[in-house]
Amino acid sequence: MKRDMVKISDNGTVIVPANVQMRDFEIAELFGVMVPTIRSNIRAILKTGVATANMTGGATLVGCNVVPDYHGLDMVVAVAFRIQSHKAELFRQWIMCKMMRSNLQPIYIRVSEAKDNFCN
Repeated sequence: MKRDMVKISDNGTVIVPANVQMRDFEIAELFGVMVPTIRSNIRAILKTGVATANMTGGATLVGCNVVPDYHGLDMVVAVAFRIQSHKAELFRQWIMCKMMRSNLQPIYIRVSEAKDNFCN
């Protein structure tokens, strides 16, 4: 089964497939940083609850923590905003560009529904 991964080309083009599934070392390669940097940031993100773990693709026991083997786009985005590298900056710019496109309709989220459903 082929997994979908975010890619950043040499010319700065960002390619994001519909169903992202990436391992920690693939995220490290994407952003041009060391694997321990990604792993420590993933642990911090999971601890704060900013992004949640999806264990459907398997998990690994690391010390006293269970860490998913594969991460979705939510984790890749969260990590991008914690990492300082050229490729992470390109990815953040891509995210901001997509968010600020003028033809998008505003998204309204009620606080009571925020954890249940973000998409209409």
